Amino acid sequence: MTAKRVENYLGKEGILSTQLDGFEYRHQQMDMAGAVEEAFGDARHLIVEAGTGTGKSLAYLIPAILWAVENNKKVVISTYTKTLQQQILNHDIPFLRDKLGINFRYALCMGSENYLSLRRMKRSAQAGLFTQANEESQWEGIFNWAGETETGYRSDLSFEVLPQVWEEVGRQKDLCMGKNCETHSSCFYFKARKKWFGAHLLIVNHHLFFANVANAGAVLPAFDAVVFDEAQNLEEAATQFLGLEISNSNLFYFLDRLHNPRSKRGLLARVDHDSVPHLRKLVMSVRQAVEAFFNHLLEEYGKNDRVLRFYKPPVFDNGVYVPMEALREGLKSLEAGLHSEEDRVDASAAAERCFEFNNTLSAILNQHMRGYVYWIEIAKRKRFPRVVLRGVPIHVAEELHAQVFDKLDRVVMTSATLTTSKGFDFIKERIGFQPDEELSLDAPFDYSRQALLYVPDDLPEPGAEAGVYVEGIASRCRELVAISGGKTFILFTSYALLNQVYEKLDEMQFQFPLIRQGDMPTGLMIKKFKEKPSVIFGTNSFWQGVDVPGDALQSVIITKLPFDVPKEPLTEARIEELRRQHIDPFKHYQIPRAIIQLKQGFGRLIRKKTDTGVVSILDSRMSRRGYGKQFIASLPPCPVTTQLDKVRDFFASSEAGSEQ
Repeated sequence: MTAKRVENYLGKEGILSTQLDGFEYRHQQMDMAGAVEEAFGDARHLIVEAGTGTGKSLAYLIPAILWAVENNKKVVISTYTKTLQQQILNHDIPFLRDKLGINFRYALCMGSENYLSLRRMKRSAQAGLFTQANEESQWEGIFNWAGETETGYRSDLSFEVLPQVWEEVGRQKDLCMGKNCETHSSCFYFKARKKWFGAHLLIVNHHLFFANVANAGAVLPAFDAVVFDEAQNLEEAATQFLGLEISNSNLFYFLDRLHNPRSKRGLLARVDHDSVPHLRKLVMSVRQAVEAFFNHLLEEYGKNDRVLRFYKPPVFDNGVYVPMEALREGLKSLEAGLHSEEDRVDASAAAERCFEFNNTLSAILNQHMRGYVYWIEIAKRKRFPRVVLRGVPIHVAEELHAQVFDKLDRVVMTSATLTTSKGFDFIKERIGFQPDEELSLDAPFDYSRQALLYVPDDLPEPGAEAGVYVEGIASRCRELVAISGGKTFILFTSYALLNQVYEKLDEMQFQFPLIRQGDMPTGLMIKKFKEKPSVIFGTNSFWQGVDVPGDALQSVIITKLPFDVPKEPLTEARIEELRRQHIDPFKHYQIPRAIIQLKQGFGRLIRKKTDTGVVSILDSRMSRRGYGKQFIASLPPCPVTTQLDKVRDFFASSEAGSEQ
């Protein structure tokens, strides 16, 4: 099949060239669109690495729309970051609806817990659930918003809603009464689902996609093709979703919603039944068992921040199981004796939660799930330490292959960063994808002119004495920020190093505003950064999905090569698994993972053809270790220097060029 149809839109003489001011024909975009069109037409699996600036979202959206409309089919577009999802929804799709001359339907699909429940909001008003002034104020804000919003999306609220407030008014699958609900006809979630079933394009995130996989396809309408954008995150998204988790804070929260002895509120304060006093005692006995169990963990492992892997099942008595089972049975009996269907739904859901808690805790303590890694996380908190027990699959390739790729004829994987050492072998092995076609497209930028890579060889290595290392990194960051006149992202692999370098630079009373991740929402950070020359200090979420084209960003400093921490339980288990297969984990797993992340960080800098700037990698291992060459070879081809003077010269010549 030829790529003639997409050429009508993206070609040199295509519709977009005549209707869009400043349209730039990019052969990479055309090549990708043609390959996607063929994959849809011929029922094939395709993997495409399309460098930054290719315009890949239009390159898959146009053929997806054409194929879906012509064949009356559904295509899922799945992204990892909210930023990309918003770009597709707020920019790309409205633009295409306006320009394509094709009548297509689309819908944003969100997890049901993101929607306001009108029934639960009304019920929360009657129950008087909120005792704190800020909770009451938020509830009133939601009540007023409910009359204005068309979507009921939590994210559309003008304020960051407290989890405990949303818990009482948001939709919860196990509390839904379906068609028996008095608000069913006006329900935001069911109105949205109706739209989903009529749409050609379903816009989802990876998390919801895997929720649909885990629920045997019950979350989304049946679909015929999927495009995974930001596909480098697919393994982590699947791992997270297929995992097990239970925490002391979640258990206490659940018990408080049944019966809070302090506020005298909860389900057992609302319902009227002879068994309520007995059930309150059962709740108290579960609470005591939970406290005793988690206190035992804290005595064993300490109350300070730590992550500790369980190499074998821990020898602990599970004192929670019996009282939790007794509570479940009591709630089932209560459900049978209640007259109100709303109350019966609440009692049934609570009983089901008891069952889930017991199953999860038993599975983690007994390490029931084969091929999983298990660990405990302890985090200091003001009131009490938060303790989380986790278990996640070490390898998801087989599951993904069986549950996703084998079941769909048309799958497109794409991202700006999928290859390592010029090939797709690493990503294919990690996720079990066996494409019919592979395509690697360069970015349409002249990196040799637009960018410089600075890799100093005179700094202490990350393994050096902590004070010396931090001082060296902070001092070089200060010099680089001064040379670029602010306009800098400094990217870190840990909050600890971020805070240490931030404090060092803050002490120097810099002339540029320093904006630290965690001090304000990401959107506000970017807004402030664009207003005047500034410095952003960011960790993981700033390595990808953040787009600042133009003069505001001219310098990206990567403080350390983004290797996963080898002692982190999941990484350690994956390394062990590869060793068992006689595969070198450093060469075949740790380096490729770090290369993909490094490419993401590098990609923040050049977003369009007029951008210029410097990427600095302040990790001396780039020069001193043999693998440094692999990292450099994986980055876009630009001049490389070890000398700070060359950085000064680059900025001086860029400024001179822009003034002419």
